[in-house]
Amino acid sequence: MNSIFMNKSVLLLMLLTIFVTLQMMAGMVYGKPFDNTKVMITNNMTFPLLVHCRDKFREDGLHNLLAGVSHHIKFYKVPLIRFIWSCRFEWRDGSGHYNIYDSNRDRCKDYNCFWLINKSGPCQNFHDNKTPVCYSW
Repeated sequence: MNSIFMNKSVLLLMLLTIFVTLQMMAGMVYGKPFDNTKVMITNNMTFPLLVHCRDKFREDGLHNLLAGVSHHIKFYKVPLIRFIWSCRFEWRDGSGHYNIYDSNRDRCKDYNCFWLINKSGPCQNFHDNKTPVCYSW
């Protein structure tokens, strides 16, 4: 009877070790566990921009950005869970929709993502002297 409990304890310890190891590996690949990620959205147009973003669990609300003004979304990313922030953008003569953050796609410097919003589409701005990467709506 004692050996049955001993085998279960060894099995539990092995499973716990494997779980912790996988969490550490995920942290090395995807960043620290529970990363504090910030997405900065800047109106790169000469007129106001209405921004409405949401993820699977919450809404960020409506934000009216004047020309050159920024808004940021801050959240904690959990390893192995996919986070997508989807935003709707509206301006005086048009609108667009884009997944402004996708944890499977985006690898932002120091957990900071920078986006410039233009009429033609969003541009991810990299702060390492690279030209922004632009997408169409």
